[in-house]
Amino acid sequence: MTLAEEPVRHRGGRYLVRREQAPVGRLLPYRRANGETPPRRARIDAVRENGWRVDFGSRGLGDLLLGLAMAQALHDATHDQFDALEYAGSRADLIARCTLPVTVAYGDGHTLGTRGSDNALEFDAVPESPPTLLDLVDADMVEVHAALPMRYYLDIEQTLGVRLPASDDPCPRFRSSVAAPEAFHVVFVATTSRPDRKDYGIDNFGAVAEHLSARHSSAWRFSLLTPPGHQPPASVGRIEGLHGPAAVDCIDLFATAELVIGNDTGLTHLAALTLRADGTQPHVVGLYGRHGYAKWITGSPRHNAVATPFSHLMSLADACPVRDRYDDTVWSTASDLRAIPAKDIADFAGQCAGWWQR
Repeated sequence: MTLAEEPVRHRGGRYLVRREQAPVGRLLPYRRANGETPPRRARIDAVRENGWRVDFGSRGLGDLLLGLAMAQALHDATHDQFDALEYAGSRADLIARCTLPVTVAYGDGHTLGTRGSDNALEFDAVPESPPTLLDLVDADMVEVHAALPMRYYLDIEQTLGVRLPASDDPCPRFRSSVAAPEAFHVVFVATTSRPDRKDYGIDNFGAVAEHLSARHSSAWRFSLLTPPGHQPPASVGRIEGLHGPAAVDCIDLFATAELVIGNDTGLTHLAALTLRADGTQPHVVGLYGRHGYAKWITGSPRHNAVATPFSHLMSLADACPVRDRYDDTVWSTASDLRAIPAKDIADFAGQCAGWWQR
């Protein structure tokens, strides 16, 4: 067995494959795609009577955003009993923009649940826990639920024993008042929690911009989100730099863009969850080096990925280099995000945005 030799390009949306090509995962105990439902459990009665609360811990922005699918699942199961939710935590300004019916208050950590529920049932959003789930469609095909939001959603569905409405892509969206995108506006997300291991690099994003410009003559606009104190070098001077913006301030910026290309990080996930006033969303391409792209993605049809061979291996094995203590350097340069040619990213991103066919 050998690793993939080239970067992997993944289009977002439903993940249907032949059964012999499915990644490692746990078989869903009912055939959901064919209309079957999980066995009813007593916990659904308890949660509808007492309410619920999700604890997201003190994790980063990306974990919080993808974990909101768990809150969406619980809300879908109990909205007839509890029509109002409340959030307490450090991201109150951001959560106030999401499509859940939530009031917010600042506090430590992140919790979200039904309002005024003293005996609420507690749920923990722990990204290391839920496995990839495989739903048999027929004798030949299987639907793969590998994206973390759908893992959370189906975990709640099985815990409560009630069929929930979403078939895929269950994350709440974040509203923008922007009505429509600016033609050929591209935003690059160069922020990351691991600059040494998960950053494509400002110079490389500049090279992607150059390839896009060379591919199609138009009035391009490029924006670059960088950590505080990082200035774009002269070689990418045509790109407007935005240094350390707050997440809530990025929603309207993402809404103005036709395309967002970014590191595997929270702001890139937020771009994929941004909802314009007309109901449309930007196209997003996430760049994955160490972690499995199939898991760390929203599941939206507009959330795509370019990944290293090591990221592809993690996706197939449903493995995690942190949880499973894998040293990705053992696989030589297979996890080197910066080894992915800028031209490959530009060509694929333009396809995703509908600017060219190949």
